[in-house]
Amino acid sequence: MVPGGGRVMRTTIEDVAREAGVSIATVSRYINGPPGVVAAGTAAKLRAVVDRLGYVPNPAARTLRTGRSRLIGVILSNIAHPYWSTVLSGVEEACQRRGYSVIVSSAGDSAEVENRYLGVFLDQRVDGILLNPANADPATVARWATLSCPVITLDRTLPGLPFGLVAMDNELGARLAVEHLVELGHRRIGFLSWHVANLSNRLERLRGYQDSLAAAGLATDPSLTRFVADGWSDGVQQTLDLLHQAERPTAIVSAASTLNLQVLAGVKQAGLRVPAEISVVGYDESPWDSLLDPPLTTVATPAHQLGVRAADRLCAVIEGENEPGGETRLRPHLIVRQSTTPPRLLATASGGRSGRSVSVR
Repeated sequence: MVPGGGRVMRTTIEDVAREAGVSIATVSRYINGPPGVVAAGTAAKLRAVVDRLGYVPNPAARTLRTGRSRLIGVILSNIAHPYWSTVLSGVEEACQRRGYSVIVSSAGDSAEVENRYLGVFLDQRVDGILLNPANADPATVARWATLSCPVITLDRTLPGLPFGLVAMDNELGARLAVEHLVELGHRRIGFLSWHVANLSNRLERLRGYQDSLAAAGLATDPSLTRFVADGWSDGVQQTLDLLHQAERPTAIVSAASTLNLQVLAGVKQAGLRVPAEISVVGYDESPWDSLLDPPLTTVATPAHQLGVRAADRLCAVIEGENEPGGETRLRPHLIVRQSTTPPRLLATASGGRSGRSVSVR
């Protein structure tokens, strides 16, 4: 309230247009359009007027007027995984370039929470949704499948979801890991993954592991595959179980970034040295992989680019530039470091810390 009982009047788009000496349509394009839609000189003038008058756009009014909220909803299965901060940086980059804002939520691997956030996003009238599905709950899948709002699935999808997909080439990633180990001479190669739960990325990495063994003339031994319960410790126990077999593997492939450190912790608890007594390949390059002792050989995935491509595809669907279906796959590559070496190697007299070793024949 102002003295005398009057109300503070909200600055309107008409006020901005009058002060800047431009049309209301020009102000609207500046406020609602992507960067660069208004000439640089005009944009600078409008920016100064908006700041001076304290103009704040009314999102509800804009949505009613244009039919667009210019909001993108992102639902992740679990934002606690470090990988997602890199993906989200790509989503933000693409959305800012196109003039969209981003709302991010994490389902915590819960179908119930995922459903709740879906309702929130629909209430906010988001223009589109990037979905990294939490699990294959049939009711959730059925509800998603009836949406008219544009949706692109991010990194993975589920049977029954009729949406476009932007994901890694997961089979290739697992194949790169196994082929590298086979070339070094490994024949018993363990594989640790989260429970697949019908999630496409986990199924594809498992298939890539199995197909690579078959291509190398190696039988798939079920005792070398371990599935880890969601959480932060079962991967250690599953690694110990794998290593306590009478004929243990000479190498292990971790199928997710959140399992890499658990595998290494299990190897350490088993009293084995990497790579002198067992080789390890991780998945999803992390900033600390090169700092580990020894530095970790890793399947590197272009996570930032995944976010950019997914957001670009969704915005293109919203704006009628692209059809919603189809797949986009990004290629991973292998970074070879010191955690892998030919099997049956013994450390040098220096204890193996130099990274040098000699073969025992």
